[in-house]
Amino acid sequence: MWKYWIIGILALAVLGVAIAYVSANRETMTAEQFRADSGYNTVALASGVTAYKDLGPRDAVPLVIVHGATLGSVAYEAYYQPFLDAGYRVIAYDQYGRGFSDRPDTDLSIDLMREQLLGLLDHLQIDGAALYGVSFGGAVIARFAAAHPERVKGLGFQVPLIEAPRSTFLQVASLPIIRPIMGRLLLVPAIIDRGESFGVETEEQRRVVDHFKTQFEVEGTQRMLMSMLTDDAMSSRLDDHVAIGKAGIPVQFVYATDDPEILPSTVEAAISNYEQPDVHTYTGGHFFSSTKQDELAAKLAAFFKARGV
Repeated sequence: MWKYWIIGILALAVLGVAIAYVSANRETMTAEQFRADSGYNTVALASGVTAYKDLGPRDAVPLVIVHGATLGSVAYEAYYQPFLDAGYRVIAYDQYGRGFSDRPDTDLSIDLMREQLLGLLDHLQIDGAALYGVSFGGAVIARFAAAHPERVKGLGFQVPLIEAPRSTFLQVASLPIIRPIMGRLLLVPAIIDRGESFGVETEEQRRVVDHFKTQFEVEGTQRMLMSMLTDDAMSSRLDDHVAIGKAGIPVQFVYATDDPEILPSTVEAAISNYEQPDVHTYTGGHFFSSTKQDELAAKLAAFFKARGV
């Protein structure tokens, strides 16, 4: 008799998880519907449509802002005007799987991100650009610069991801059957909570957080996010920094010494590969920059100008 009780309990547990999984589905619209009134330009690249903004004079040095793992380019609009005022052509775009860009049916690898950036620069007929990468965006521009140093005039790294720890939780979440369940029921809610830590004190911050949360209603967002967290997108970029250091590209690093997400020791390991990096440290955690966009843009622009970028 006890065997039937165990089978019954297991069946109820499976049914409960199935009901929770179905009811927790947030994805109710397509990427095309999401970006319909966004005001972004779009281009169909090799792996999908990329949404971008291209601001300022076309004959100025292009400066491309590359966003982090979860907050799309909307979160970095406060940098646009300071960089424009400094004389740069500002380009911002949404990486695949986030923001207004497509969610292609493929793994979100670090080289998919590199290829997207390369495709966008080719589309815009830009042979060389300065790149500014924040958090995971720092990993993307490191991979890009190591592979295409001839296309890079200068690099700005803000709280850059160098090497993400492979926790037991993420190792379990990488299992094919487990991944969608853990993603929908645990990781996506946790990531949404994390995004709200960006701040909601001002109208601008609330707008960014609302956009951030709404993107999880786009079909394919969870799948690509889980791929980013459990495949190779967050693998070590130290070899890339070794290659960039040898290429002699002007590089600035800005990071928080109390960042619980991007360990300062990993950033310092990357910095050690450069002869004359411009380094600035702050406190305030991973999102320390949320009220310092003008200051950070001025520091990067001044560094680039001093190095002829």
